Amino acid sequence: MADRAVLPLEGVRVLELAHLIAGPVCGMYLADMGADVIKVESRDAPDAGRDVYRLYRGGEGVLHLTVNRNKRGLGVDLRSERGRAVFRRLAAGADVVIEAYRGGVAERLGIDWDTLSPLNPRLIYCSISAFGPHGPWREKPGLDSLAQALGGFMAITGDRAGGPVLGGAPVADTLGALLAIQGILTALIARGRTGRGQRVDASLIDGMLLAHTARLSVFHETGESPGRWGSGHPEIAPYRAFAAKDAWLFVAVWVDRLWRPFCEAIGRPALADEPRFAARRDRLKNRAALDEILGDVFRERTVADWMDVLERADVLCAPVNDYADLVRHPQVIASGMIVEQDHPRAGRFKTIATPVKLGATPGTIRTPAPALGEHTREILGEAGLTPDEIDALAASGTIHITQGDAVHDPTG
Repeated sequence: MADRAVLPLEGVRVLELAHLIAGPVCGMYLADMGADVIKVESRDAPDAGRDVYRLYRGGEGVLHLTVNRNKRGLGVDLRSERGRAVFRRLAAGADVVIEAYRGGVAERLGIDWDTLSPLNPRLIYCSISAFGPHGPWREKPGLDSLAQALGGFMAITGDRAGGPVLGGAPVADTLGALLAIQGILTALIARGRTGRGQRVDASLIDGMLLAHTARLSVFHETGESPGRWGSGHPEIAPYRAFAAKDAWLFVAVWVDRLWRPFCEAIGRPALADEPRFAARRDRLKNRAALDEILGDVFRERTVADWMDVLERADVLCAPVNDYADLVRHPQVIASGMIVEQDHPRAGRFKTIATPVKLGATPGTIRTPAPALGEHTREILGEAGLTPDEIDALAASGTIHITQGDAVHDPTG
């Protein structure tokens, strides 16, 4: 039998103090890549992701099932000094702490960077916040929607004649998670060279600013906000979603050399020679008239028909998929991102795979999301506590132990 491939983050131990999306997604990626991620919760304040959608499989929240796979569950009350002492003992032997509390909470609990780093100079302490560690909003509670609002994302999203629109997916949370992952991995590389850990700060608002890189470069030069363009673009036409006979199609004629092939493909070759639309600057000037003409054209045929003729003309185009179409699209299927996982209580369910593919040491889904406190006894035993000490902590309410602890192998 061939030896099991070594996962890239095997041997890295992570303590995760996070709820909902940004922090758990960060921990999920590290766990997929082999890190031993310990999800720290308390009975009175479990991860809100366990029931945020009020949709369950086998009593387990559907978000929790995905973003907490490959992790172990530790139940400990950090409001008590004994609970904080347990956490500090674990942090002294950990590689990474992920903390996504409201600003100031970690400091008040005494589990912040300044407290933990003297106990473990190699520790990498990643704080994920909505608005960052500085400024007047540093202790303000935050959500993805607030970051989208403050961060300018809502102001440029929506129809030109309408009001601001919240992004349909939690893009601020997701970008915050990706920045935290990047920061942690970079800090691990730096520690390999210096032998010392460091603090990492990642915020949802910084992710929003990063997303604005292209349009902020224009704003800094002109002082003019881009406004809302619906599915369109301020500098390209046609570049938008059009209603076809059966659904919606996105089309982008992004360079002039494709204008004539596009017109021929849609059966309107005369448009290519019309002065109002001959060059990009002309099409922008007469965008409304062009959109009206093309709107009538695209309603004549189905999305599949238009995809066929436009792809043969090398015009950029894509169907505007809803979720049902998305998960069935052959390109999405080929990506391998929609997979199935087994869970002892939830059964077999569909989920998202690891989004970064490594050729030699790919991340994997190995173990199910833990019940609250499922591995408490196992984790504290590894930290050197005796069975009697663990029982005493459980009796005092300091820790929570799920009955029938499952043994979790973070390496599969």
